[in-house]
This record gives sequence, structure tokens and C-alpha cells, in this order.
Amino acid sequence: MPTAKPDSFKHTKNAKKFSGIVLFFLSFLLGHLPSFSHDQRLLVATILVLQGIAVALITDRYRVMACVTLFCGVLALYFPTLMKVADTALLYGGPLGTLFFMFTRSLMPPNQPLISRIAERVHGGLRADVEHYTLALTVFWSIFFAIALLAPLALLVTGPTGAWRWPLSGGTFACALVAMIAEAGVRRLMIRNFEHVSLLATIRAFRSASAEATQKTIFRA
Repeated sequence: MPTAKPDSFKHTKNAKKFSGIVLFFLSFLLGHLPSFSHDQRLLVATILVLQGIAVALITDRYRVMACVTLFCGVLALYFPTLMKVADTALLYGGPLGTLFFMFTRSLMPPNQPLISRIAERVHGGLRADVEHYTLALTVFWSIFFAIALLAPLALLVTGPTGAWRWPLSGGTFACALVAMIAEAGVRRLMIRNFEHVSLLATIRAFRSASAEATQKTIFRA
């Protein structure tokens, strides 16, 4: 019986996170439904409410998110266009800003480059050429995330009308996907006689390394 409670708690927590992720995806789909898209006030308010509930389920911050969601929902009824742009910018800049911070911080001594740390978790000790490559790759992704963060503003100032929306509407994701595919080929050409692992193993190692980096940042703060 003593072990049943922790297991039950873990399952409940995982179910909440899964529900939050589902609500996030649902909020993204709402804008494409004809029954909602004609009423911008209802559309934006509903999207913000769903996202607020999703964040509350994922983070367990129910009181804080209830206040934030109520405030943003009311603003959406009066300023739907402004709140839609702000929500899109936050959803775009938040994850990219977090990744930029994680990658660039890992390049500062005495930290270890993030991709080098991921490779060590998968392969153990690294050869010198692998260390140099993973360092260069960490620098590359740091620059990529910086450009991705600045791209909407740069296109807003210098690009044609509406061009600033390109990165936010899938352009950055497409560029990242192309870069990942190209890097996989380059890696196999540059690093020979090396056991290259699957994408799933890399993702697991990245999650573990990023969680460790986040904990270190919190403790130092």
C-alpha cells in the first residue's frame, strides 16, 4: 500500500500534463474552424482560456493561471487583434528564447556545451573530433535561435507587408527541420568510425541534459 500512493500521484500528474498538451493543440486548431473564425473576439478569448487551462494543468499553478487567464480573456474581448498578436509572439518567442538561453549559457565556462553533454550521455566519453564537432554544433544552434528570434522584427522593418508572420506561421520550424536533416548527413560525413544513434535516443538525452541544466540554473539563482 505505501507504494500505491506515489504511483497513483505520478499517473495523475502525467494525465494532467497530457490533458494540457491536448488543450494546447486544440487551441491551435480553433482558428481554422469556420464556426469560430468569423468572430474574432470569441475566437481569441476561447484560445486564451484553453491555453490558460493548459498551462495550469502542466504547471499546477491554478490560482495564478486563473487570474492571468481571466485578465487576458477580458482583454481579448476588447482588443482581439492585439491579444492575438501578443499570444502568437509569446508562443513563438518563449520556447525559442528558452532554447537560446540554454544553448548560449552552456558555451560559457565552466559549463560544457549542451550538445557535447548530450553526446556524452548517449556515448560516454567522446573523442577529440567529436568534442570539436559538438561544440561547433552548439554554436550553430545558438546562432540559429538568435536569428529566429530576431527574424519577425527584421521582416517587420525591412520586409514586405505581412512578411513578419512567415517565421511565426511555420517558417522557423521548416528551417529547423531542414537544418536537422542536413546536419545528420554532415555528421556522418565528418565523424567516421562512430556509432550514430537514433533520433529517439538523442531526444531522450536532450530532455535529460536540459532538465539538469534547468535545475542548475535554478539552484544558482
